[in-house]
Amino acid sequence: MNITLQDVSNTEEIQKTLSLSHLCAKVLAAKNLTYPQISEILSAPVLQDPMNAYHMKEVVMRIQQAKKNNEKILVCGDYDADGICATTILFDALQRYGVTCGFYIPDRFKQGYGLHPDTVKMADEKGYTLLITVDNGVKAFDALKEAKQRGLDVIVTDHHDMEESDIDAWIVLHPFTMGEEFQYLSGAGVALEISRALLHDVKEHIILACIASIADVMPLKKETRDIVRLGIFYLKQGLCKPIQALANDRYPKWDETMIAFQIVPKLNVMGRLADMVNVNNMVRFLLLKRADEIQRVATQIHDLNNHRKKMSNEMVETAKSLVHPEYNFQMLYHESFHEGIVGLVAGKIAEELHQPVMVLSRHDEILKGSIRSQGYLDLTTFFDGCMDVLDSYGGHKAAAGIGFSLSHKQNVQDYMNEHAKEYVTKAEAEYDVIDTLLSELSIQEVESLQALAPFGEGFDEPLFYLQNVEVKQIKTMGNGAHVKWVLSDEVEAVLFHDIQAYETFADRKTMNFIATIGINRFMGRKKVNLFVREAF
Repeated sequence: MNITLQDVSNTEEIQKTLSLSHLCAKVLAAKNLTYPQISEILSAPVLQDPMNAYHMKEVVMRIQQAKKNNEKILVCGDYDADGICATTILFDALQRYGVTCGFYIPDRFKQGYGLHPDTVKMADEKGYTLLITVDNGVKAFDALKEAKQRGLDVIVTDHHDMEESDIDAWIVLHPFTMGEEFQYLSGAGVALEISRALLHDVKEHIILACIASIADVMPLKKETRDIVRLGIFYLKQGLCKPIQALANDRYPKWDETMIAFQIVPKLNVMGRLADMVNVNNMVRFLLLKRADEIQRVATQIHDLNNHRKKMSNEMVETAKSLVHPEYNFQMLYHESFHEGIVGLVAGKIAEELHQPVMVLSRHDEILKGSIRSQGYLDLTTFFDGCMDVLDSYGGHKAAAGIGFSLSHKQNVQDYMNEHAKEYVTKAEAEYDVIDTLLSELSIQEVESLQALAPFGEGFDEPLFYLQNVEVKQIKTMGNGAHVKWVLSDEVEAVLFHDIQAYETFADRKTMNFIATIGINRFMGRKKVNLFVREAF
C-alpha cells in the first residue's frame, strides 16, 4: 500500500478568503484547485443557453420543419440507464412540442447495441422520415447508409468516441463539438439540451439527465455538474414520481451515492434481462402520471431487480470457482452465464482480485462477454495483437465488450496469458489522502462537506488518513461480515465485507484508517461514520 499525503498548506487562506469550514477548505486545498474552479463548485447551479451549443440551431430547425410538415420522428435509443433516460427525455420533449413521434430501444441480445439497419427499414415502412439517435449512432455506419439509401434524415446525438468525418448523417450533435461548457455531457445530457432548446427547462428531464450522468460516470464538471446538482435538488422536492417510487425508502435522502446504488441498477435491469422483459417498457414507466400505475410497475421493477441480484450472486460464486490464481488476467466462462449480467460479475471479481477479468457467456457458437481492467491495463489497446480472431470489440480503458468464436477461445486465452505478463503487476493499492485528526471530524464539520457535493468522476470523494486513533470498542455486524470500531461518542469506523478483519484487529488498542466520511442518522441521532478503505 502506497500513501501519498495531499498538500493542504493553503487551507487557512482558502478558509479565510471564502468563509468556508475548516474541513471544506482542507479538501479544496488538497485538490489543488484554482479559485475559478472553486467558484464553479461553490456557485449556485445555472444551466447554459442550449442554443449556444454548436449545431443546436440546425437540430431545432429540422425538428421545427418536421412539425410544420407533419413528419413522423423516431427516437432511436439504447438499453442502458443513460440511453433509457435519453430516450425518455427526447420522446417526451417532442410530444410536448407537438411533433408526431415514437421511440425504439433495441433488444441487446437480438440486435445488439446502436442503430441497426433493420430498425431503419422498420421506421421507413411505418412512415417515419426523421430518425434521431440518442446515446448511440456515431458507429452505426451500416444503418446510416441504409437510411441515406431510403431517403431518411438522421440526426445523430451521442457522446461516445467518434471520428466526425466518418459519420454520414444529416447532422451530428456531440459534446466533443458542442462547445467547452457542454463537453462532459452524457447521452441524456445531450437529449436534455435539445429538450431545453425546444421547451425551456422541464424539471423531470433534468432529473433524468442527472441520473444518467451518474450512471455513465461522467466527469462532474461544467454543465454536467450543474445538471447533477439541480437534479438532486428537484428529487429532494419530491419531483419525478416514477423515480421516487424506485427508491428503497419511503422518504429517500437523495444524493449521488443513493442514485448510483438504488436507482441506476433498476433502470438497467430491463436492458440486462431483455430475454425476460421489453426494455421499451422502462421508458413508458418513466412517463407514467397516475400514482397507482406508477406503484404497480415500480413493484414489478423492484422484483425484477431482486431476481437480477440473485442471478448475479449465483454467477459470481460460479465464476470464483473458475479462477486460475496463476493467471494475471482471468477468462471466466460457464455455459450457465447470462449475457446481460457478465459485466456486473466481471466488475465484482476484478474488484476482489485486483486484476483484470473477462466474463463470457455463450450464444450458439459465439462467446460474448465483458472485461473490467481495474486500471491494470488499457483495454483500448491491449487486444490490438489478436483482433483477427475477434468478432467484436469496443469500450474504454477500464471496461470493454468482446465477442469471438468458441473455436478461438484458447487462442484468446493464450494471448491474454502471454501479454498480461507485460502489463499486469499485482501492485499495492495507491491512495492520495488528506492527513486528518479525529478532533477535526465533528458532526458540524462533516456536514459542511455537502457544500462541495456532488462527488464523482473528475471530483472524487476525498479520502482521509487517520493515524494512531484510540479504539474504544470493536464489534462485528451483519453476522460477522462487517466490522465496526467505536472511536468516540460521535465517531465510528465501519469496514464492510471483510470477515477476517475482526480476528486481525480484535486486540488492537489503536488503529490507522484510510476512509471516506459521512453522517449516519439512526433513531433521530447523528454520528460521523468513517467508511474504511484500508485498516492497519
